[in-house]
Amino acid sequence: MKKFIRNFIIIVYAIIAISVTVCLLSYNQYKVSEFGNKSLLIMNNNDLAPNFTKGQLVILDKSVKPNVGDQIFFYNIYSPSVEIANAKVTSIDADGAIYTITGMNGDQKISNEFLIGTNGSAVKIGGLGTVLGTLESKWGFLFLIVLPLLIAFLYEIVQVVTEMRGKPKGSKE
Repeated sequence: MKKFIRNFIIIVYAIIAISVTVCLLSYNQYKVSEFGNKSLLIMNNNDLAPNFTKGQLVILDKSVKPNVGDQIFFYNIYSPSVEIANAKVTSIDADGAIYTITGMNGDQKISNEFLIGTNGSAVKIGGLGTVLGTLESKWGFLFLIVLPLLIAFLYEIVQVVTEMRGKPKGSKE
C-alpha cells in the first residue's frame, strides 16, 4: 500500500510538473499561455468583478468572433506597458479585422491580432489561477518544480553509488 501511495504521488507530481512546464513554454510575447486559439488568463485582481474574480483561471477562445455589444479581452498595446484589457465592442469593420471598442480611454480601434477572446466564450475555473500563477512564477517554479526534481535526481545518484560500493570485487552481478 505504501508503494502504491508513493507511486501515485510521484505520478501526480510529474503530471503537474510537465503541465506547468508546457504552459511556460507556450507563453506568447505578452506572457500569456496560448494553445492554438485558446489562451489561459490568470485573474490577478478584482477589477472585472463580479464576472471575473481574483484567483480564477479564465480560458478564452480566439476563434469565437465577437459581435457588436460583446465584451472582449485584448492586448492593450496603447498602455505604457502592454496589458490585458476588457472592453465593449461598438463596431466592427467590413472585413471583421478591426474592432472599435469603448474602454477607459474612450473609443479605440484594435486589430484582430490583439484579440484574446470574448467574455461570453470564457470558461472560468475558480482558484486554479492562483495555483497556476504561483507555479509559473520564478520562485514558485524553482522551489516547487526544479528543487524537488534536483533532490530526487541526487537521491538516485547516491543510491547507485551506494549499490556499486556494496558489491564485492569480482562479482558478476
